[in-house]
Amino acid sequence: MNIRLATAAVAAAGAALLTVAPAATAAAPAGPAAAVPQAQAPLKADLNVAVKGAELKIGDKVHTLDLTGKASLTIEAPTPTKLKTKVTGTLEVTGEDSELGKVSLKSEATGTAGFNSALQPFPATLELTATADLSVEKLATEGRMFAAPEELTAKDPVQLGGTLNQLPPKGQILDLKNPVDLVDSTGKVVGQGTKFPVSAV
Repeated sequence: MNIRLATAAVAAAGAALLTVAPAATAAAPAGPAAAVPQAQAPLKADLNVAVKGAELKIGDKVHTLDLTGKASLTIEAPTPTKLKTKVTGTLEVTGEDSELGKVSLKSEATGTAGFNSALQPFPATLELTATADLSVEKLATEGRMFAAPEELTAKDPVQLGGTLNQLPPKGQILDLKNPVDLVDSTGKVVGQGTKFPVSAV
């Protein structure tokens, strides 16, 4: 796995991600107010990813293909009092299909990570909403060929869900929650994405 970590907190295992302040043993003496502890820096990782068995339905035919590429994740560090935190990410992958030719996808996502608890933060639940810009080298539907490559986009925001079992991520982390309609430059639905399992490798 080719991962660049932007903070040492990512490499900490399990509960080490969450810093629990010691309980006070006595009332603080009168005097200047204590400094507010600074929030931990966001957890960042750049990942090599694979999409095994992605499914694109064009017309009545389902095309199954594998894609590889890179992704980035930025996760707001959790605390004992804030276990659902903000997540942003990007994804760029490419693959080949015998009929569709080269297929590439770019996506940007925002959402949340819901950590389990302060003592045992994993598994953490990911809920993301993403854009999807898909480039297909050869696309034929309704008896005609599109200009190559055809640029498709998701008709509606893409809903993704998944699980983090550790940081940095490893194994499958995201998939589509629902099928996604794909539209051409005129806004016409020409296909559908039905599976898109993303794994960190």
